[in-house]
Amino acid sequence: MRSRIQKITPKKAEEMLSANTANRPLSRPLVRSFAEAMRRGDWRVTHQGIAFDTNGVLVDGQHRLAAIVEADQPVELTVFTEVPADTFDVLDTGRKRNAADALAIEGETNSHMLASMLRTVWLYQNRPDVSWSGNNGIVTNHQIIGALEEHPTIRDFVKIGERIATEAAMIKSAAGAASYLVWHANQKANLDEWYDGIIDGAGLKRADPRLTFRNHMFRLARKQAGQVLKRRDTREHLTLYLKAFNAWAQGEELPQLRFTAREPLPPVTRVDS
Repeated sequence: MRSRIQKITPKKAEEMLSANTANRPLSRPLVRSFAEAMRRGDWRVTHQGIAFDTNGVLVDGQHRLAAIVEADQPVELTVFTEVPADTFDVLDTGRKRNAADALAIEGETNSHMLASMLRTVWLYQNRPDVSWSGNNGIVTNHQIIGALEEHPTIRDFVKIGERIATEAAMIKSAAGAASYLVWHANQKANLDEWYDGIIDGAGLKRADPRLTFRNHMFRLARKQAGQVLKRRDTREHLTLYLKAFNAWAQGEELPQLRFTAREPLPPVTRVDS
């Protein structure tokens, strides 16, 4: 088995894909995710590349090659050749390193919570108009690490997210990510009244966005408690949080909250400091 780093052009990638006779069906969302990283310049050469067996058949790397075609720019990859033909049966059968593993290796604490929060922030910024279920929710480890480099202060919102989740019946990662996004857009504003209201709820008047949010989340939690197979939706929780915050920031009453799966995520309102 031989390997070397090669710069693969879109034309070369198409030629290599013509040798794809043994790979699994192509996942377009995964291709799109890889292509996005390539366009941003985030793609890096690793031991994970493309591989051809002794018969010249492509046995690994079809998604990377398809991403090069979609990104329409050359990318360096590690290319393996003369791979034994029976290797294909054991490719990708081991446990893959997830984002939490990658963060823990980098020395991060609370890596599972932090990874989930970073995934939510990345999806909010890059895929606000689509459902995050299935392949649309795929975020690569490299994108998670990049999100942490862009948003280092998000670490400070892990504990805040856990507390809000406990007191307002939210998904922990959604609460942490939402709180960070609100702070990120309002770094000079005092948001203590917002947090105190959604965490405690005491003394709030009817139609106050903070009270409406709390009541809605508790009703949602009670409803979902009886639906064992229904998974709580991070995108839904994030949307509801941001809608309530925006109403509060604008000094508006909010008699009720609604969420529909196809609606785009709202931008964060800036509070006058």
